[in-house]
Amino acid sequence: MNLRVTFALLALALPHPAAPTFAAEPAPQPVTVGAAWARATPPGTAVAAVYLTLSGGSRADRLVGAATPRAEMAQIHVVSEADGMAQMRPTAGVDVPARGSVALAPQGTHLMLMGLPQPLVAGERFPLTLQFEQAGKVDVNVEVRAPGTAPPPAH
Repeated sequence: MNLRVTFALLALALPHPAAPTFAAEPAPQPVTVGAAWARATPPGTAVAAVYLTLSGGSRADRLVGAATPRAEMAQIHVVSEADGMAQMRPTAGVDVPARGSVALAPQGTHLMLMGLPQPLVAGERFPLTLQFEQAGKVDVNVEVRAPGTAPPPAH
C-alpha cells in the first residue's frame, strides 16, 4: 500500500501535458461617436438639436436614448417629408450597422433636447450620454457652435 501512495504522489508531482489553448475571441468593438455638436440657442428658447456621427463597431447596435444635465429630456427625432411638408416626430431608435456609420444631421435624424433651463452658448461644451442596446452608455461632449457656422467634419 505504501508503494501505491508513492506512485500517486509521484504522478501528481510530474508535469502534465499542457491543456490545449484556444485563441481568445477578440472583444467586440463598440460604437464610437464623433463630431457631436449643437447650434447656440437664443435666450428663452427651451429646445435644441444635437447632431453627431455614429460609427459601428464589430457588431450592429442601436441607439435607443440619450440624456444630458443641460435639458429635462432628450429624444431621438426623425424628419420626413409628406405632401411637401417636413414633419418631425420621435422615433424609438437608430440602427448602427457593424463597421458602418450613421450621421445624425440637420434636416434628418437628430437628438432633440427639450426643457433647456439656459440657452446653449457658442464655444461651450456639455456632456451627453447616449444609450445603446449592446454598448450600453457612451458619454460624449457636445460642442456648441454659433448659428450659421458649418458643422465640424465627421471623423
